[in-house]
Amino acid sequence: MGAAIPKFSDIVDLLNTLYNNDPNIGDAPHRAFWQNTTRDVFIARTTDAWGVAGSLVTLGDPSKSNLYLALAGMAPFDGSQLPQMPDTDADPNGRHATTAELEMVTAWITNNAPA
Repeated sequence: MGAAIPKFSDIVDLLNTLYNNDPNIGDAPHRAFWQNTTRDVFIARTTDAWGVAGSLVTLGDPSKSNLYLALAGMAPFDGSQLPQMPDTDADPNGRHATTAELEMVTAWITNNAPA
C-alpha cells in the first residue's frame, strides 16, 4: 500500500512550518494567503498581483503551478525574477522546503489537490 495522498491541511501545515511565524510576512505581497481560507479559494488564486503571472495551483501539473515553482526555487523563483519562497533573506525565521516536502506538494498537485 502506498503513502497517503496529501490533503489541503497538509499544505497549510507545510506553509506554516516554512514561514515559521516570521514577523516580516506582512511585508510580502502575498502575506499569509494560505491561512483562514478554503481549498477552493486557495487553488483558484492567481499570482499576477504578486509579480508573477499565472495560477498558484494548476491541477495535475506541478510544473505549471507557481506554488510548487516558488517552493522549489525554480524559474521565475530562482532569483532571476523573484527569490525562492519563503524569501529567507527577508524572512529570517523561514526556511526552504526539503526534498520530501516538495515531493508532498508534487503529490498533492498531481492528484488534483484533494481537500
